[in-house]
Amino acid sequence: MIRALRQIELPTLPKLDQYLLSLLLPGFVLGLTVFTTLALTVGTIFDLVRQIADAQLPLTILLQLIGYQLPAVLVLVFPMAVLLAVVGAMSRLSEEGEWIALRSVGICLGRVLIPVVVFALLVSGLTLALNETAVPIAKYESKKLMGELLQQERSLGSGTDIFYPEYDRHGNVRRLYYGHRFDGSRIQGITVLDFSQPQVTQVISAESAEWNVRESRWLLSQGIAYLISHTGVSRNLLQFDQQEIRLPRPAQSQPLRPTDVNELSITQARRALQRLDPDREPELVRALKVHLAQSYAQPFLAVVFALLGVGFGLSPSQRRGRQGFGISVAVVFGQYVLTFFLGALGTTGTLSPLAAAWLPHSIGLVVAIALLWRADRS
Repeated sequence: MIRALRQIELPTLPKLDQYLLSLLLPGFVLGLTVFTTLALTVGTIFDLVRQIADAQLPLTILLQLIGYQLPAVLVLVFPMAVLLAVVGAMSRLSEEGEWIALRSVGICLGRVLIPVVVFALLVSGLTLALNETAVPIAKYESKKLMGELLQQERSLGSGTDIFYPEYDRHGNVRRLYYGHRFDGSRIQGITVLDFSQPQVTQVISAESAEWNVRESRWLLSQGIAYLISHTGVSRNLLQFDQQEIRLPRPAQSQPLRPTDVNELSITQARRALQRLDPDREPELVRALKVHLAQSYAQPFLAVVFALLGVGFGLSPSQRRGRQGFGISVAVVFGQYVLTFFLGALGTTGTLSPLAAAWLPHSIGLVVAIALLWRADRS
């Protein structure tokens, strides 16, 4: 049985495809690392560090927030990494004479494009899957965590005579907290008035309270608790050494705004679009349609970048071939600026959603075809 299994020949990739993939994968990993680091450092970490420092939050919160930002960053970085990998691989073929050798044995440009396009399509599928599953969840958790931490910090502040009301879902005061002195993590002289129970008011008074920001819990020390009925009768006196009080912050639903649609997945955007009236909210409807079109188009940016990378990498200019990273940065910058500009025109109604989403890809594809034609004829 074992001998029979060993005699089965598993399908393997042709040597040319294996060689091209061996050139693409290291460049892809390098591009993924470099561009992800740059995107996190420039667009995320600096702002998070400032907010975390202002709120005096622990380092673990910063790492958790960076982890929530990572899926969205990867979605943007995948096409960049494909471009850098393809430019580097094709430049090596061109500079070391391997492209001429392949042409001399009858291998055409179309044959070289097959593994490159397949590789880009795999990255496109991964981008779409990540954008529909991990990105919306990560954005929601990041926004929720930052909102809870920083909003509580801003509400409490620091200093003396601190008041903090907690509201229920109807906007009524549920609990009222008073602290004599607060240094950002510890309250001296805290009093809590709890109105959550009908007909009675619970009063809790303690010498101090430690604040666990991550879990939104107060640990009260050396205190007393009692109930006051609506008739003014005090009962159920209780003394304690330590007691925990949790501060839940009920989620408040907010209307969807045009600036919020980019945080929605395709499924969420389609559901929101079905509930809206185009006559009452035309701007929001246009923003959702543009976002949907761009969500379908964005994963295929990896294919456009792959074709551009082949054209640039096989360029007759040796100087251009050696500047793969600079070419990648210039192409990425131009493509994303064009995408943002045309997306804005689509949101205002100047362009249709399909044109706003696919026109940048079409322009990049036309440039790629011109470069490929030039490389094939050289």
